[in-house]
Amino acid sequence: MGINKRIRKVAVLGSGVMGSQIAAHCVNAGLQVVLLDLKSDDPNRPDKIAEESIRKILKTKPVPFGLPEFASRITTGNFEDDFDLLKDADWICEVIIERMDIKKEMMSKIEAVRSKSAIVSSNTSGLPITEIGEGCSEDFKKNFIGTHFFNPPRYMKLLEVIPTKHTAPEISGFMHEFCERVLGKGVVLCKDTPNFIANRIGIFSIGSMLPHFFDGGFRAEEIDLLTGTLTGYSKAATFRTADMAGLDVTLHVANNIIPSIPKDEKKEVFDLHSQFKKMVASGKTGNKSGEGFYKKVQKGRKREFLVINPQTLEYESQQVLEDPTLAEAGKIRNTGERLKFLAFSETKIGRFIWETQRELLLYAAHRIPEISDSPQDVDRAMKWGFNWELGPFERWDALGMDAVIKRMEAEGLEVPALIKEMKASGFDTFYKDGMVYDPASKSYKKASPSAVGELKAVGIRKEKAPVFENASAALYDMGDEVALFEFKTKNATLGFELVQSLEKSLDIVSSEFQGLVIGHDGDNFAYGANLMEALQAHESGDWQKVVDAVTGFQRTAVKLRYVPFPVVAAPFGRTLGGGTEFCLYSDKVVAHHELYMGLVEVGVGLIPAGGGTTELLKRAMAKLEGGADPLPFIREAFKTMGMAVVSDSAHKAQELGFLKDSDVIVMNRDLLLKTAKQEAMALIRSGYQPPAKTSVKVLGQTALAAMKLMLYVMHESRFITDYDKVVVERLAFVLSGGDLSEPQEVSEDYLLKLEREAILECLKDKRTLARMEHMLKTGKPLRN
Repeated sequence: MGINKRIRKVAVLGSGVMGSQIAAHCVNAGLQVVLLDLKSDDPNRPDKIAEESIRKILKTKPVPFGLPEFASRITTGNFEDDFDLLKDADWICEVIIERMDIKKEMMSKIEAVRSKSAIVSSNTSGLPITEIGEGCSEDFKKNFIGTHFFNPPRYMKLLEVIPTKHTAPEISGFMHEFCERVLGKGVVLCKDTPNFIANRIGIFSIGSMLPHFFDGGFRAEEIDLLTGTLTGYSKAATFRTADMAGLDVTLHVANNIIPSIPKDEKKEVFDLHSQFKKMVASGKTGNKSGEGFYKKVQKGRKREFLVINPQTLEYESQQVLEDPTLAEAGKIRNTGERLKFLAFSETKIGRFIWETQRELLLYAAHRIPEISDSPQDVDRAMKWGFNWELGPFERWDALGMDAVIKRMEAEGLEVPALIKEMKASGFDTFYKDGMVYDPASKSYKKASPSAVGELKAVGIRKEKAPVFENASAALYDMGDEVALFEFKTKNATLGFELVQSLEKSLDIVSSEFQGLVIGHDGDNFAYGANLMEALQAHESGDWQKVVDAVTGFQRTAVKLRYVPFPVVAAPFGRTLGGGTEFCLYSDKVVAHHELYMGLVEVGVGLIPAGGGTTELLKRAMAKLEGGADPLPFIREAFKTMGMAVVSDSAHKAQELGFLKDSDVIVMNRDLLLKTAKQEAMALIRSGYQPPAKTSVKVLGQTALAAMKLMLYVMHESRFITDYDKVVVERLAFVLSGGDLSEPQEVSEDYLLKLEREAILECLKDKRTLARMEHMLKTGKPLRN
């Protein structure tokens, strides 16, 4: 980095929606945080504005804090009384109103109190960063930079970092590394141009689609279907994204940019459609007002999302777009190939896709080098900031540069200079074999990593052949005598073949490696057992196959703890059922902060039987100190599994007992496998030996009676269904150690046997099979 600096204390100035949530995310990352805002008129509560902002975001969904109690770690204050709190801040992040005069005045106040080593940033969605700091000293300017977080800051990966011409290069480099590693952001360095990268391209994209809706080409829900995951955009597509962001915010950003881009060939697109302006003027501002392009209404027990009529601006029921072109496109799994098929199909849908893609491709190509020198950075900004699957230049590649040029020329359009230069230099794709086109050198350069030091399964795959592989899983050499076990199944479900592959891999690692990491590059770590396989095994009438599957899964999961080498699990996203059990029996867990972990088997009429029930009981009993009553701890484990509780962060997973205090939480997903490998190597160097099996104290009838009473009350109050009660009583039986007359020590194997017996009893019950079938058909639990 070229700079010896560390950020421990952050001062956030401005406690609005963004400021308060930036403060929350900094607390999630373990930083000390001060949050200041205007002084309240209430003489008894001078810090009321900042305090109420924190209270407000505690009710926000999705939740900004890793744990609600993290809110108490934020020191609140006001600009008038507490500005001295900035004196020892390492980073001062200004997030006040988007007005140049007020921001410049704030910079002068900050300069008067900041330490010489403090970094100062302005969080703005588009105001010129250089102008904000222009009235300050040269030393201030060297330490001043722009930071543009995306809302909500905890969940949106993108952070645009905007150095000015005065910012010291070492400060830019340090903030890039800090925000990437500590805050977990996907950092894109931007030029100080209007609206930077993501909003410049994103607002253009939305603006270019509005005429297709308001001028009668397609309905809003149809455009969202055609500009969603079908064509490589986000699940929220175009108009649902606008509703989430706020239509007033979208209009404000678009209006602000117009005077700043006099030479932009498409500046008229930012003058958004007159009907859109009418929507905003009438209070239809999106999700926050309850009305935008969509409106949620309750009809009896069902809720319906109505859609706005482009002419009347009244709401009506959605319609389903049925077209044979869409049916054909649905058969194409690769998003780029699907996009190309649609864009070049001679249909109404095809013309819409082509026209919207053409405008996006032209606009993005014309913005190089104005907003960025790097096509890769533009793509990342759109993927990380708007959740697109394909960035603009990846779309050029998907559609085929030659085909796009030919069609543009046939339509009488000028091909952008960037594309002409590429073709003249002999290049026809922006990306190729891990390389990306660099316009400055007119050559391919190695694509930069998403985070410095990232390690991904796809990278290992490119460099080394697998040690072992089949359709469900693969084992790779990560280097340094550590292996990686990768899930390859759809949705990371844990089917028979995957479990058998893991057991086989444990044998391979035992003889050829010193440690094992379990992880992969997918969107979620594991969705649990493959229910379809389980149903098929049951329906085949081969009960022994079902018994073998249950036994094999449990044996493999528990084996993770007792093999003669360290096993490190690297979970992220949804980590459910058996995926959680793999983590429970690993020696160490390196978890991404965004971890949604839980033993949810009850929802499909089962109990955790891959060792999960036994391990949560062991962890509950390990909390006992002295002569403490163990029953409250057992009840907590019982509630966690019986209510299928899922964590909403890695911190919550620790609180629930799924993670140990010694497990590691990583903020940046791209650094997860690297950190997991480092932890495995540390265990190897420390002379790792597997733990000895220990006995577990169980309470027998005492615990069983207490848990049955809980269930009786819940059932009588209709909080649980008849079959919920049956299934959870089977769980209670295991947690009690069976129907023992008095408390006693039992072996782990004894409890594991109870687990197997309980789940097999569930699998014989038609009500469990009905739950499994319903989950497969609808994706929702059956409350029978």
